[in-house]
Amino acid sequence: MKNQYMSYEQSLIFLDAMEKKHSNLIKVIPIGTTYEGRDIVLVKISQNVETADEKPAMLYTGSIHAREWIGNELALKFIEYIAQNQTIDPELEKSLSESTLYMVPCLNPDGYEYSRKHFSFWRKNRRKNHDGTFGVDLNRNFSIGFVKQNNTSSNVYGGEEPFSEAETSAIKAFVDTHENITIAFDYHSQGNVFFPAHKFMHEAEVDGTDMNVLCANMNDEFAKVTGRKYGIHRGKPPAGLISGSGREYYYSKGIIAVVAEVGTKNIPDYMKSMSGSINENIPALKKAFSEVVNYSSAAPRRVDDFTIDSTDATSVTLVWKYEVRDEIFFEIYRSTEDKDACN
Repeated sequence: MKNQYMSYEQSLIFLDAMEKKHSNLIKVIPIGTTYEGRDIVLVKISQNVETADEKPAMLYTGSIHAREWIGNELALKFIEYIAQNQTIDPELEKSLSESTLYMVPCLNPDGYEYSRKHFSFWRKNRRKNHDGTFGVDLNRNFSIGFVKQNNTSSNVYGGEEPFSEAETSAIKAFVDTHENITIAFDYHSQGNVFFPAHKFMHEAEVDGTDMNVLCANMNDEFAKVTGRKYGIHRGKPPAGLISGSGREYYYSKGIIAVVAEVGTKNIPDYMKSMSGSINENIPALKKAFSEVVNYSSAAPRRVDDFTIDSTDATSVTLVWKYEVRDEIFFEIYRSTEDKDACN
């Protein structure tokens, strides 16, 4: 079963071949080097890829936890799908013309390879800590809510300080210099659930309609393929609080940020269940990619100040005034306290 997943070396060979075959669409760039000397690579995907950074973008990161192999595998399959369908899928072609996809298939190459070759359930990277133990949980090494711990052997040990690790430092530097990113997905396993970003306020927080609607739209795509729908969950204090995660860092930069937990096992059987997870996530990711531009400066203006003119049993009439006749959009939700997507 394990051999059906690509190794990190095989992944790089695959990406190199894709770049050579689709040079106007795909560009592979190293953004950092791991503790053990492996390149951390990011894949830019867009029509006329040399202008990719000029378009609104979606960021995908996978396998930040070593044992969660599906993040890397799904990224490679999605890249392959895009290359094969870029000119025959009108929706995808439109997205590629107006938006960019940044993909880091595997943000933790050292840990990923250690998980493949030595201990399947290894979670952290492979840095040697000051006391001789190994590894930092990269998804506890970002700055938002960072908590310094003393137990370096813990699976969730977050390092000496925020961004102490080559992997998190690399993705931080990229995100900080690419303000065109409007959506970010961090792919994990397991659970079949979405975790939109939060501000450590949970139920008291009302900001999040965009993320909930985005997840709900992806759920519609899952249902078309497997009939499955993922949960959309914030977590409840105290157990739901994740200190120093990438999701919260991206959100702090004004990015719509969501963790996707895929499948029911960290390393699912490839043929029995993993392939189904990939097949349902490809159209869902394509749907999310099509919405990138909606959160950019090019998107229609949101209606922030309107009044209710009249209502009846089936409709409501709203009135607002702007100085120019622009395209606009607005959001409808249940209440200011409950901003889940309305059906």
